[in-house]
Amino acid sequence: MAKLAAGEQIHLSESVRVRKDGTPFLAAVTVWPVRDENGAVVAAAATERDVTEENTARERSARADRMESLGQLAGGVAHDFNNLLAIIMNYADFLTEEVTGDAADDLARIRNAADRAKSLTSQLLLFAKREPTQVEVIDLNQAVIEADELLGRTIGENIRLVSRPAREPLPVRANRGRLDQILLNLVINARDAMPDGGVVSVETDLVELDEGPSATLPPGSYARLTVCDNGCGMTAEVRDRLFEPFFTTKPADRGTGLGLATVYGIVGDAGGAIGVESAPGDGTTFRILLPSAATAAHAKTGPAPDEIGHGDGRLIMVVEDDDFVSDLVVRVLQNNGYRATTLGEHSLADVDIHGISLLLADVVLRGRSGPVLAARLRARRPDLPVLFMSGYSDVEVRREHGIDAATPILQKPFTAVELLAGVDAALSSVAVVQHAKGV
Repeated sequence: MAKLAAGEQIHLSESVRVRKDGTPFLAAVTVWPVRDENGAVVAAAATERDVTEENTARERSARADRMESLGQLAGGVAHDFNNLLAIIMNYADFLTEEVTGDAADDLARIRNAADRAKSLTSQLLLFAKREPTQVEVIDLNQAVIEADELLGRTIGENIRLVSRPAREPLPVRANRGRLDQILLNLVINARDAMPDGGVVSVETDLVELDEGPSATLPPGSYARLTVCDNGCGMTAEVRDRLFEPFFTTKPADRGTGLGLATVYGIVGDAGGAIGVESAPGDGTTFRILLPSAATAAHAKTGPAPDEIGHGDGRLIMVVEDDDFVSDLVVRVLQNNGYRATTLGEHSLADVDIHGISLLLADVVLRGRSGPVLAARLRARRPDLPVLFMSGYSDVEVRREHGIDAATPILQKPFTAVELLAGVDAALSSVAVVQHAKGV
């Protein structure tokens, strides 16, 4: 009150109020002094302003910032881990050709674990929106109808699955496999929230979004997928962390904490949004909005690799700052008829650029850039074939490093077969161009 007496306004903490119809709202209260004709403070007046939408928008923005930071961390971890996986997978394959008996069985288990780890990094990249997707126009209704039988078998006899697709088709641009992944993750989570049985409903409909302070997506038409259960629900604290990677309330042997993080990444990559409503004892409802096919963006994918050829003694320069990955690549190439050298063995000025059949370079190098290095070498030899390697997605590295669509990128972690296919495709495309020019 001292501030009021001194003539200052007071902004009280935001607090929950209740409207006449019983619905709660968040109010911001401002109190200011009332003066008499002599300027003395004799009373106080207050106003309340409904700031519910503003607060919701702030919370949503803060959550989006936090998820973006987690996505950058997850993408960086996945990128580095892909290098390690390439080493594990390929050296396990090398040894498999040389051992038998129990040792071969042990190696098979190592290889299987590496494949599972590769799947986990793929999920992390999905959460980080760094995994490329091949999309097509899909009727969301049809996807729900076709998934109904599989989901019904998955959730068990004590759970009733109810599907309510919209009457009209709901075309969206999406990857069918990842759309099925969304449905499976959400329905499995609903099942786990109802250990004593219950009902899971899957519904679709069309909604129109308008502009507004709390809007998370541009205005327009969206297909909405709603998955609702009458299970145990969750607290606000759990709800706020639900999409964070590796966050889970399940026992260690029942979940990795990547399911909903993956869903979050898939939906965001498709230009949509996901929201959740839940409270302890009141069940959980997930609502996913996906842009209609008319407004969704097209995703670009690269061509499939050609059949693998033989090296025939052609020289390939390998530029990779992870020595273990570099050694691995050189070994695979040399074992398949290529000659291989690394830039570390030469200074850039000393490289006999005309003797190189292909430059095979990582995109992100310590203290330098693969595309910049390629540009410097191509300044001396414009027709130098280039194949890049990267642990990030094709779309991301092309955008951030200015790599044109004609230059192929080999995704890590790769097997020996995938490496050789990429090299062969890069060399074959050059041969086709040269033939067309009559070289």
